[in-house]
Amino acid sequence: MKKFNIASLMLATALVLSACGNTADKEADKKEDTKVEESAENKDEMATDKKEEADKEEEKVEEVKPENAEQAEGNVILHRGYPKSEGARSFPRIVVATSGDKILGVSIDEYQYAGDDKGYEAVANSDKGFGEGTAEGKVLISKMDNEEKYSSEMKEAGSPTSLKETYEGISEFVKGKTIEEVETFLKDKSEDEIIEAVTGATFKSTPALLNYVTAVARDNQFVSVGHAENPEDITFKAVTGAPHGEKSFADCVLAMEGDKIIAASFDEFQYMEDAEGITNAEDDFTQGYADSNKALVSKLENNDKYSALMTEKAQSTVSIKDNFEAIEKFVAGKTASEIEEAIAAKNEDGTIDSVTGATLKDTANYLQLIVDAAKK
Repeated sequence: MKKFNIASLMLATALVLSACGNTADKEADKKEDTKVEESAENKDEMATDKKEEADKEEEKVEEVKPENAEQAEGNVILHRGYPKSEGARSFPRIVVATSGDKILGVSIDEYQYAGDDKGYEAVANSDKGFGEGTAEGKVLISKMDNEEKYSSEMKEAGSPTSLKETYEGISEFVKGKTIEEVETFLKDKSEDEIIEAVTGATFKSTPALLNYVTAVARDNQFVSVGHAENPEDITFKAVTGAPHGEKSFADCVLAMEGDKIIAASFDEFQYMEDAEGITNAEDDFTQGYADSNKALVSKLENNDKYSALMTEKAQSTVSIKDNFEAIEKFVAGKTASEIEEAIAAKNEDGTIDSVTGATLKDTANYLQLIVDAAKK
């Protein structure tokens, strides 16, 4: 029995010691795990602190305004459009400048046919190839190029204000307003109330022109971009000319800040078959066509068709729209004198190496059109 008790005692002691050993090991493992977790947490905290410090440093970096519109999206966008209306006798050229959802201003002109014996100044090339597409006894005119004569006739008909005053009144009315604010105003007011509210704009076409402005402001099909130090202070200049051959004429609008061109928007018009006309096919405007099968068109609106002709006749690989956009990007942020320096460096074929993306042989002529507008 004694031997049995001693053996039992020794076995019990071994079991107790083993249990103590296991407990000690578990405690050690637990302490080690805790150290590892604390170390990991400390590392996470350090990483978080460093990230927060980095974020704070980023917040301290001041926004740098781009010197050239090619380097950033810019804060001024010019939208170009030609809204159509049933039975129209003229077509409107609307260029709206926006910054965010606000309208900065508008440049408006309208083109209409007039009798060639009325003393109006016709658009460029009317006495050349372009004029062949116009009905006999008529010429196409820019109302703004003939503003004094046109307004004189309007006043004789009873209008108390000039064409220029109406256009400027519309531009001043929408300036600083959001597109939605103007749309709401037009929706809530009658035509008479709209005319009454727009200072200087007494023409019956005022409500329609305001609707055109909001429609074009929302249209991003033909846009150009620039950067102004003070977008609210930009001014507009516009000119017509003939930078390419004798069968078309061009319309160019600039947004200016001092002597600097913030953004440019231009297009050309000519007569073409099987193309989208600048107005509806049944409108009164089309009575000015020499051939009903050849409509007056915008090259931008007929980019695919016109570019295909460029490829067929001159093996061009760059569309007319892309060429125009390349020229607009090049002039953004430049003065007229800086553009003239580029013109002076033109190649023999009329292209200019510094105008990236523009392959037109008349690139220098388009630049000159923009210079002419800037100096107007």
